[in-house]
Amino acid sequence: MNKEDIANKIKLAVSSAPHIQDKKKSTKNIMLLVCIALLFPTIGGIYYFGIYSLFVVIVSVLTAITTEYAAKLLRKQEFKMDGSAIVTGMLIALVLPPRIPLWIVVIGSAFAIAIIKEAFGGLGHNIFNPALAARAFLAVTFAGMMTRWIAPITNIVSTDSVTTATPLSESFSYSGSTSELYMDIFLGNTGGCIGETSVLLILIGGILLLAFGVIKWRIPVVYIGTVFILTWLIPGQDPVFHILAGGLFLGAFFMATDYVTAPMTAKGQFIFAFGAGVLVVLIRLYGSMPEGVAFSILLMNAFTPLIDRYVHPKPYGYIKPDKKGFLKSKKKKEKTNTKNKLDKGGGK
Repeated sequence: MNKEDIANKIKLAVSSAPHIQDKKKSTKNIMLLVCIALLFPTIGGIYYFGIYSLFVVIVSVLTAITTEYAAKLLRKQEFKMDGSAIVTGMLIALVLPPRIPLWIVVIGSAFAIAIIKEAFGGLGHNIFNPALAARAFLAVTFAGMMTRWIAPITNIVSTDSVTTATPLSESFSYSGSTSELYMDIFLGNTGGCIGETSVLLILIGGILLLAFGVIKWRIPVVYIGTVFILTWLIPGQDPVFHILAGGLFLGAFFMATDYVTAPMTAKGQFIFAFGAGVLVVLIRLYGSMPEGVAFSILLMNAFTPLIDRYVHPKPYGYIKPDKKGFLKSKKKKEKTNTKNKLDKGGGK
């Protein structure tokens, strides 16, 4: 076989980075793993708040898929079932109250896909996390509906419920000991959004994502750790309670780690997570809202382009150049003179 035949057989495909791709980590496979991980808090929400929570999840997912299909059709683009709409629909449902009217679920899910995702160019181009942006939109538009919480029920097929306050609310009261409160919050036996109450089930899903390399440890650990340390330093605050209560774990593992809206570099992710943790503490303790996870991540999403602009990745094989300037030249000259003196002394 001559060189010409070999050249004809070899085809060099030139494209934009990344040039080395792992088919096992395609968008479809990643979204599938995220969906599986989200099943744990979803099942927990259905167990604690009843079958109506399942209807919320189904309506949210179906609305997300339908809206994305319609948006692609209007934009004359091909619709691909890559799973991103399913993930967005599940996340929206998990950050909503258990008895939220289904028509509000439809509005929120459609807003997330049509306005936050597709209006910015589709998957990979949105500036804000679609699920959290939809929750913030609904919180402002339907404030009353978004603050109606129920206590965990004993019969999952029942639609009856008793209103209650979430652990972060000022009106929240608990008759047991502190350790019992910690255990109830950790397991999910408290009021709250459908998928944010059970820290245990969220951790199982988060560890699954970490084990398969879908997310890195930096953002969840720094985000939760920052909230813990700051509330520990502030007198009168309970750091364990602050990290267990609310949606901190759900936001840390499933929303702050979003590939599109989080910084690319490791250093940038540290800055992002630390800033989000600081904002959570400021909003919870000094703001007018009891919870601050959603807005902390959305605010840091806005800073992500700025972080990526000034925090650059280290190029492969990069060698730091010698410093230039008067001080560097002076030190080099002094070092050379000292060496010459030693050489002359040794010669004598």
